[in-house]
Amino acid sequence: MTDPTTSTQLPPGRQPESDLAVTILDVGHGNSAVVRDGSSCAVIDAAPGDIVQRELDRVGCKHIEHLIISHSDQDHAGGGPQILLDPMRTVGTAWFNTDATKNTRIWERLIRAVYTRHRSGGFGGHQMLHTETPQTLRCGRARLEVCHPSVLMAATGPTESSPTFGKLATNTVSIVVRVHLEEEPAVLLAADMDAVALQHIQENGHQLSAPVLVFPHHGGLPGKADPHSFAKELTELVAPRLVIFSIRGGLRPANPHREIMAGVRLAAPDAHIACTQLSVHCHEETQLVTDRHLAVLPAAGRKYGRSCAGSVTVTRVEAGLRFDPPLETHRSFVDGGVVTNPLCRLPVPGARTALDNASLKKAADGA
Repeated sequence: MTDPTTSTQLPPGRQPESDLAVTILDVGHGNSAVVRDGSSCAVIDAAPGDIVQRELDRVGCKHIEHLIISHSDQDHAGGGPQILLDPMRTVGTAWFNTDATKNTRIWERLIRAVYTRHRSGGFGGHQMLHTETPQTLRCGRARLEVCHPSVLMAATGPTESSPTFGKLATNTVSIVVRVHLEEEPAVLLAADMDAVALQHIQENGHQLSAPVLVFPHHGGLPGKADPHSFAKELTELVAPRLVIFSIRGGLRPANPHREIMAGVRLAAPDAHIACTQLSVHCHEETQLVTDRHLAVLPAAGRKYGRSCAGSVTVTRVEAGLRFDPPLETHRSFVDGGVVTNPLCRLPVPGARTALDNASLKKAADGA
């Protein structure tokens, strides 16, 4: 089996447009990812701002096969209208589920943008998205697998009370997508799923394993569940080699939550952990950092000197997956003394270190 964490620079002369890749964009507090095979693209979540548009321009994407909006919160849906109404691009299908509990300006704008784009042309229409959707969502050699919600939960939608589920929060029904590159799982985009959603996924038998996990809800609290237990259970199911937290530096309350980080590290002690921007847990807000370690990608944190990993591209190569920026480059940035108190490096209570394990083995061998 190939090592899924191969990290190399782009070969000389290689153009990014030719790659089969997923780019997890640094959009601040929000989520956005661009899946591409060459210039064929899909967008999963669109936070407000121009980062998604700049990435689409960078890779030469003129047609978006699929625009998936996981749920109605602004930090996932706020950039949707801008994409839908862009006259320079066509859109295949916009996928999102109804949310009768939302009476917000941004949700109304998204719905009106779908209506306007349908009338003006260059658009394949809107559909609901759930695990029973009959159409296979593809973007060239990439396949977008819907892991949550089920058709029953999606059709019920967020509600204070339902005969089947009781109360359903907007986060609970958010769409979870696992991206396969050449039929190999690559990235799990977990949106804002909570513990109720995780239980529903397990009850329905859907697999979540992937080399890369974009952690749900920016590392915030998973509803009423214990955050440490939730993070540990989810991370064990995914078994990632790379965990990404999409956050805005300086935001309070600070993400990722300490108990979330501890659960992740306990479940996957060898996984590489990267935040798009520097949490206030890790670094003083007034101390700006250089962006020389970042990939050549649009990243919201550059402007404010708050970049940690920035935007991250996961590319399918013959040897497995390549990361840009390379994991070694990000590790050197975090461990090089620039970050004052990296949360991803603090000791985890109850976790055995490599030295502890070696001592236990030595004791067992001598018994």
